[in-house]
Amino acid sequence: MTLKLKQILTFFTCLLCATQVFSQSAQLTILPQIKLPNDSVISTKLIQSLNQFLTDKNENIKSSSVMDSNHYKRYADFFELLKNVEKSKRYNDDNFFRCYLKNIVLQPDNSFQVDLSYFGITKSNEIVHRLSISLLAKETKNNFVFYCPFEQNTKHWKTTKLDNITFHYQGSLNEAVAKDFEKYNITIANKLKLQPIQFDFYNCKDIQEVYKVLGIDYDISRNGEVRSGSFDITNKLFIAGTNTDQYKHDLTHGYFSLKFADSLRNWTAEEGYNIYTTDYWGESTETIFKYLNEYIIKNPTASLYDAFQKNIILKYPIPIKYPLSALLIRRVEKEFGFEKVLELISSGESDDNYFAILHKLIGLTKDNFDKIIKEEIKK
Repeated sequence: MTLKLKQILTFFTCLLCATQVFSQSAQLTILPQIKLPNDSVISTKLIQSLNQFLTDKNENIKSSSVMDSNHYKRYADFFELLKNVEKSKRYNDDNFFRCYLKNIVLQPDNSFQVDLSYFGITKSNEIVHRLSISLLAKETKNNFVFYCPFEQNTKHWKTTKLDNITFHYQGSLNEAVAKDFEKYNITIANKLKLQPIQFDFYNCKDIQEVYKVLGIDYDISRNGEVRSGSFDITNKLFIAGTNTDQYKHDLTHGYFSLKFADSLRNWTAEEGYNIYTTDYWGESTETIFKYLNEYIIKNPTASLYDAFQKNIILKYPIPIKYPLSALLIRRVEKEFGFEKVLELISSGESDDNYFAILHKLIGLTKDNFDKIIKEEIKK
């Protein structure tokens, strides 16, 4: 018998032996090996509340009896992650993934850490791990209420406030980088004629650590991701997986979201501005333009206009469209000022208006696109 077959048989045996608690909701599977709180009253109350949470999460969780509405407002993205997590488009099954109670651990403040995992089994008996997530459960008179564990997971981090930004970190703060980030925060706000945002900035080593401090131990849809972040402007909470005390790229997107409705924002122009002024996936402006120049040299007869339209990958994960746009945005700002850059950024989701504005400003057409780009890359 192969090791893989043994693992599958063991998993099926556990499923057959599983105890389904409060089967009227059929939300939660508890295997016999899972240790529940010794106090049967607390145990019953906790599992009932957990089943209620799993029922309500797909509907209107913010008004659920097991949810603190104010806490939900601050961590809505975390709780929305669980919405309809049972469904699988790949396997065409609305209940493909089942929720398993993985662990319940009493905390020093008498709350409980509750660990859940979602698994599914394919027709070929492959086990698919969809999600593992942790919640904090705090007892009230009638039930348990569930919380995102982010604040508990980061409460021992160090903190330094520099003007508008409060930096949270585990090692040491790079003050030069942090001060430059705060300076940029004021600069971009002034350019957009907005008030500088005051926010908390958490420095995580990568996006996987961002997920973990939020309580997301594993999410198959995010496996392999390295650099990204979460900026909740409403709650002034910026959690960055950049391993540095700045994330100018996403801060810029945040300001543009305050300036323009999403329906007006042109991503080609916005990312072009970001590459021209900050970075993209951690690569500097100079490095990205170097990649583009190398592509042009290696492909002297290739149409840059066609490459733009097809949006080929310049160097993973950088699509060629954005560096090409960065060169055009740079020219527009130098010749016409920032207001015309904003006109491009607010030209709508389609690139039709983007090109129409560039044609009006610098005479850009399909026929002279390559010539203009090759002139700009040399500057």
